[in-house]
Amino acid sequence: MSNLDYTISCTVTFFSKKNTNPPNLNNGKYSPHIVVKGTDEHIEINFIDGEDVIFDKPVRANAMPINEDVDYSSLQEGRSFLIVEGSTIVGEGIVKEIFQHKPYGKK
Repeated sequence: MSNLDYTISCTVTFFSKKNTNPPNLNNGKYSPHIVVKGTDEHIEINFIDGEDVIFDKPVRANAMPINEDVDYSSLQEGRSFLIVEGSTIVGEGIVKEIFQHKPYGKK
């Protein structure tokens, strides 16, 4: 099993003052960098589904890690993070739960 076989369930808020169009969290194409608060490392995640974004309001979303060469261990339940596009902080979030995937047929 890959060390990327898990889903990050989180609550995210996107800032209206930093965005003109809300990101689509449902099409699997939104892959921003995040910075876990208390660290300096930018790590990339891919949002795979979520509620429609309403600026300045928390929405639920699910994301997955996407880079085998990156240490995602700082992403733990209860940890807060910033959502970064380029050098701009466009939102923030908090990890609610991490779901480990199980190989098909395993219980």
